[in-house]
Amino acid sequence: MSRTEDADDELMAELSQVLRAAAEMPDGARDAARALFTWRTVDAELAALSYDSLLDGAAPVTRAGAGQPRVLTFAADAVTIEVEVDENRAGRRLVGQVEPAGPALLELRTTAGTVEGRADELGRFVLALPPAPERISLVCRLADGSVIESASVVV
Repeated sequence: MSRTEDADDELMAELSQVLRAAAEMPDGARDAARALFTWRTVDAELAALSYDSLLDGAAPVTRAGAGQPRVLTFAADAVTIEVEVDENRAGRRLVGQVEPAGPALLELRTTAGTVEGRADELGRFVLALPPAPERISLVCRLADGSVIESASVVV
């Protein structure tokens, strides 16, 4: 090896060491980042679960009713989000409507990640659900800038 190649190798080793040290996350930084991330929706209004057809004691469970879709209603002060869990051969999906009607950006949060979608001018939307039941929540960003976040439920 020539002196130039030796110098290049030394320089690359030193540069690698400096970059590795710079890339290391300081103690507590990850915890601080997670704590900050939880505050991202602090201004979101919580939409509580106000109706779940699965828990509706008034409807008797019969063989004919077993195939009925599950209906959930989330209510906040000025907004109601009604959804239906639709299961068919093509998969599972959440079919819903935001009231009062209007366009909105939607984010379905699951343990596997998020699914984004839009509600049309009538407030209607369809979002793909994971293949198996799991805990979800729905974030709705309305045209006026307000954010509504549903309680989490297993669907």
